[in-house]
Amino acid sequence: MLQRFRYRIDNLMGRGAPALFLLLAALCCLFAVLNGLLLLLFAPDGLRPEGARSSVWAGFLRVLSPARLAADRGPAPFLAASVVMAFGGIMLMSTLVPVISAGLQNQIARLHAGRSPVVESGHTVVLGWSSQVHVVVAELVEANRSRGRACIAILADRDRTEMEAEIRERAGPLAGTRIVCRTGNPADPRDVALVRPQQARAVIVLAAEEERPDFGVIKSLLAVARTRPEPDSGPFVVAGVEDEQNLGAARLAGGPRCRVVSTQGFIARLMVQSSLQSGLSSVYTELLDFAGHEIYMSHQPSLAGRRFDDVLRAFRASTVIGLMRRDGRILMNPPGDTLLGAADRIVLISEDDSTIALLPEVPALPDVPLPSAAPAVRRARSVLVLGSNRHLADIVGQLGAHLPAGSRVHVVADVQPPVDEEHGTGLDLSVQRADVTRRPVLEGLSPEKYDHVMVLCPDGHDPRGADAGTLTTLLNLRDLAGEGSPEYTLVTEMADDRNRVLAQAAGPDDLIVSGNLLSLRLSQISENPHLDRIFDELFAPSGCQITLHPAADYVPVHRPVSFGTVIEAVRCRGHLAIGHRLAHRTGEPPRHGVELNPDRTVLLSYAPEDRIVLLTAASVIPPA
Repeated sequence: MLQRFRYRIDNLMGRGAPALFLLLAALCCLFAVLNGLLLLLFAPDGLRPEGARSSVWAGFLRVLSPARLAADRGPAPFLAASVVMAFGGIMLMSTLVPVISAGLQNQIARLHAGRSPVVESGHTVVLGWSSQVHVVVAELVEANRSRGRACIAILADRDRTEMEAEIRERAGPLAGTRIVCRTGNPADPRDVALVRPQQARAVIVLAAEEERPDFGVIKSLLAVARTRPEPDSGPFVVAGVEDEQNLGAARLAGGPRCRVVSTQGFIARLMVQSSLQSGLSSVYTELLDFAGHEIYMSHQPSLAGRRFDDVLRAFRASTVIGLMRRDGRILMNPPGDTLLGAADRIVLISEDDSTIALLPEVPALPDVPLPSAAPAVRRARSVLVLGSNRHLADIVGQLGAHLPAGSRVHVVADVQPPVDEEHGTGLDLSVQRADVTRRPVLEGLSPEKYDHVMVLCPDGHDPRGADAGTLTTLLNLRDLAGEGSPEYTLVTEMADDRNRVLAQAAGPDDLIVSGNLLSLRLSQISENPHLDRIFDELFAPSGCQITLHPAADYVPVHRPVSFGTVIEAVRCRGHLAIGHRLAHRTGEPPRHGVELNPDRTVLLSYAPEDRIVLLTAASVIPPA
């Protein structure tokens, strides 16, 4: 019997502080009743309470304060029973206080451990942790400036206090956005439920910095899908995968409300396009960065029935680039006589959604003088690629898609590159094994004989170590070029944004921090999932593209003209002008002379070296 009693007590103790508290509370009530009976039956007339309720209350006070025993008077049996009850109260109170203290300490430790559920709605959930989480947080904070009571909930397999301290240190001012961190496995549905993804406005899945990060991303997408009450309900989920071969599996795991970006294809296309057109990476960064001008979709019923060319001139401080039909199709740079439907939305570039405003009336089409431009001739190019990483094969494929036949690509790396002559369809491709960080190797390559030079950041889990070799190669190239600017365009890929300042000292034409740009794109898609299709179209080797053309092809140089005149001059040739790049400001970071959506009323005299940022060709993007 005693053994069974001890066994049950042991089980009760194992249930933790709440069970012990309930047990002690029950014993306290029992002792209060016993003390009340003692007073009611045996206390002398001066101590006996009036009625059962008063006796129970008096008994409860004696349990809480055994010192009341000092005022007792009466026969010996009553005093002996009072002493027993007083010692019982002392034991109860001395046990109850440590139990409450332990329970509070456990609760505080649980809060510090980040295991309590998040009680939010309309927040943004970030699953996973990498060196790019600070970029994502900073972009979401910028996007939330016009939104009250914004919240970002982060779930990662790290200590909560460490995550919060690192975000405060590196993400910058939070501008009223609350950051809530929780510790858990982003691939476990029970842990994912802590941040309430089903109540969020968007979910961003970050790839961990490990050997095969795509597997973790796919598992996290499956975990989020398990929290959905219905497959077509809940927030949109955005994620990035390293290997393009895992793209289909990731999209299947995420379901119909998921957008997955291939890092491999995205970075390769960006590297190639930026190499062939200096300044293009600054244009893309401006579009992807919430701090600059970005793409919005605006519904303007008052413009229904208007021609697209009329819609171009209808906004005060926004540049129109397309239309989104009611069925989800997106028309980029459509013909000028395309009519705007009542349910259509206008795709435009603006500084913020609050700056999207119509003019009182659509201005008349100005008389634009068109300079005679010589037809562009596509000549064969030569490209030198220094270094190798997982994007190299896709970069060579993108070069084959962009360059005319007969172009030459020479790859030099200290490891065997994952390409050979068979990868260069239509290209004269050659591969060489050498250490590109050594100056004699670069001297033997004669980079001045090439039109374009690309320096790739090697693969590795140590971004600083990987960037050290890239910086050495850059400095050697700069030293070989001497005091003047090299004849070739130089594009460099970096792994860590903290090395940007060091790399800019070597003077590359374009600097690409691959992880940052992917994080910017994921942040943009989380705010507007339709942008994923637009970015895919803009980065494709054909169709609607962003290009930079000489300003002299469209307006007279050294004569004051407004950007509104530039828009009309470019439109006469079937393109859309979205900005310009001023040559005398190319050395000014962070935009390097690129300005999107400039004030169309300010007069500006263009130099022959200045360029207009264009959206060329027309395309129809099918519904998602």
